[in-house]
Amino acid sequence: MKKLALILIMGCTITVAFGQKNVRQSASNYLKDGKLDKAMEAINQCVLDPSTAQDARAWFIRGNVYLEIANTKDEKFKTLDANPLVKSLESYRKAIAFDTKKEYFEDILAKLNWQRNNFYNNAVEFYNKREYKDAMQAFANGAEVIELSGITDTLSLLNAATCASLANERSASKEYYLKLLKGNYKSPTIYISLSDIYRQDKDSTNAIKYVRMGQQVYPNDLRLLLTETNIYLTFNNTEKALSNLQVAKEKDTSNYSVFFALGTIFDNLSNDTSKTTQFRAEAFENAIKSYKDAIRLNKDYFEANYNLGALYVNKAASINDEANKLPLDATVQFDKLKKEADTYLEKALPFLEKATELQPDDLNTLYSLKQIYARTNKPDKVKQVQEKINAVPKK
Repeated sequence: MKKLALILIMGCTITVAFGQKNVRQSASNYLKDGKLDKAMEAINQCVLDPSTAQDARAWFIRGNVYLEIANTKDEKFKTLDANPLVKSLESYRKAIAFDTKKEYFEDILAKLNWQRNNFYNNAVEFYNKREYKDAMQAFANGAEVIELSGITDTLSLLNAATCASLANERSASKEYYLKLLKGNYKSPTIYISLSDIYRQDKDSTNAIKYVRMGQQVYPNDLRLLLTETNIYLTFNNTEKALSNLQVAKEKDTSNYSVFFALGTIFDNLSNDTSKTTQFRAEAFENAIKSYKDAIRLNKDYFEANYNLGALYVNKAASINDEANKLPLDATVQFDKLKKEADTYLEKALPFLEKATELQPDDLNTLYSLKQIYARTNKPDKVKQVQEKINAVPKK
């Protein structure tokens, strides 16, 4: 009796398995007939059943069903699933895993290429709507589709990394750039972007590592030199940053951002009280020259105009502090210092006026202008600036 019972149980198992394969065939037939709702219902029943849960053909058919749902123009089928392309990709991945004899591999590859194009087109739509995180995921899914066939989709990965940066998803961006490197994608942009991500993460070791890797492949690329400079600036290695920028200045005499960066370094050094008076005075003059060079190359460079104006204003404030510390009877020296301070304020004016012309709502510039006009006895100008300040939208 026990043997008979065992045979009966085995018979039931075989019957169930055949039953699910009939369901699988029904799903395939429904798909051919365009009855996507019935095809989806049948194939999901099939893959959820333990007897066919690892059936490669069932998962292949499921991938086809969801791919058709993604592509359908029929309104009644469009809402069958919120993410049919993702479900299709999951299905093909499982079909490949269970297809040990590679019976369906070539057919799956053909479908994957079609699917990748769908993901790519969706990603472009998301990108155009500035939905960068969704665009990132769609590009990444497209790359993953092709990856299943053993090929690195560098275009989709590069776009995914770019969208990740725009969406402030640094971790994802890093992952995509590393995949591109692994896939032997050739571009200095990869090393620059990876290095900059690690710099923002305060990981100086990896930031330097990837910029140096890039410099080995592209030794004459100025952007890599400037990326290295940014690392030094971030981690307060002023000496190396300054050295790099001097090299960059010689390599590209038309790059106004290099001269601006030099100006900011000299500007900071001019305020470094650990340095000698002579060193700080030289740094001050070098800052002026560098900012002026940046403005000469780009007269509409707000940051350079503002920084040069601020440099003069800060110098005037420093001289005023010195004057205010004098004894009350040192009137001659006091008047001399006040006159010198006013000279620097007058020098600041054209650059701050240009800065406020370029960015009318910048309050720092407006307050600085108001201070100078008040100090140099220009009440009409003070009134005009105050009106501009009042008109700035409150955040």
